[in-house]
Amino acid sequence: MEGQASIGEMIRFSWAKSRGILFPFHFKRWFKILIIVSLAGAGVQGGSLHFSAPGKSARSVRVMGKTMPSSSSSVTAAPGKGSSAVSPRATPASPVSSADASVIKSGASSGSPKPVHRPVLNFWLVTSAVLLGLGLMLFFMWLSSRFNFILLNTIVTGNTAVCGPFRGHRELGNSYFRWSLAFLGIMLGAFLIIGFVGYMLFGIAKGHIVLMILLGILMGLLALTLLLGMMGVGTSMRDLVLPIMCREKITALDAMNQFLDAPTFEFGKVFQYLLVIFGLGIAAAIVQGIVAILVVIAGLITGGLVVIPGIFLIKALPLLKLPLIFLGVFGLIAGVLAVVVVTGMVMLPAAVFFRTFALVYLTRLYPDCDLLHFSHES
Repeated sequence: MEGQASIGEMIRFSWAKSRGILFPFHFKRWFKILIIVSLAGAGVQGGSLHFSAPGKSARSVRVMGKTMPSSSSSVTAAPGKGSSAVSPRATPASPVSSADASVIKSGASSGSPKPVHRPVLNFWLVTSAVLLGLGLMLFFMWLSSRFNFILLNTIVTGNTAVCGPFRGHRELGNSYFRWSLAFLGIMLGAFLIIGFVGYMLFGIAKGHIVLMILLGILMGLLALTLLLGMMGVGTSMRDLVLPIMCREKITALDAMNQFLDAPTFEFGKVFQYLLVIFGLGIAAAIVQGIVAILVVIAGLITGGLVVIPGIFLIKALPLLKLPLIFLGVFGLIAGVLAVVVVTGMVMLPAAVFFRTFALVYLTRLYPDCDLLHFSHES
């Protein structure tokens, strides 16, 4: 295909094919494609919790806002009628008076008990949150692996069915999911190795400010290079190898081997593809940001037209306060979902175009996988 079709011709063909898939406009069809596109790229974040336990002093105790020493000391009775000085050697009495002792006793009995079981509860809460986050991440990775093939089927055939392709691509989706897990493990392992090496080098260079700064820059560039390389491999696998899996009905590893062993394969062509979609992605991100801002402004104006009369209605009829608050919360959630859906619907042609362009560009690297019959059109 090289020398016969330029990047511009590929872009024009991909855009025409994308319009043919999406138009004429039908809301139900666009919404189904939007769900397929969204689930093909789903993701989960997680979080962490931090707890701290109160400390205590072994040298003193607090009584009525004053610090009392815990060691023995001499006590002298107040002079007066019928009283005499008491020597600490003669009477090893406690340095705390009976009144203070009663205060300590009552404070100890009425105070809150030490949270002995709290660390165990915190451990189970954190463990449950981590396991839940990992479970959701794995589930959405598996779901995304299957829906990538559903999206590919929609672009090639124009059919927006989900159930049939979901079952039909079970083996291929599971193979891609296993490859994704292995790829994620390799990526995390590589970052851990970089972090460990950086930690060791910083320990050796401790005290040398200039050397530590140079090491920091070097490790940062190394981590950035690794991240960009992993992103390139993942994008190439999703956009260029999955169609080969679908056409040949083979596993992810076998499809990658065929992709790399093809006579027309060149790393320069893959790098060119990544640069093209990176540039187009920046333009699409700018457009998406503008669309999102306009949709949010329209939503705020609409919400203001609804909220302002509601405020006057609450003042006139206080009994409606609680129902109107519930309606307001429901309206806020619906408004956020509406912004997401409207923005996604507006940008849906761009999402379909990117995956269509990947199928067209694949003919440069693997001519046998011409799922859109681009060679007959060029």
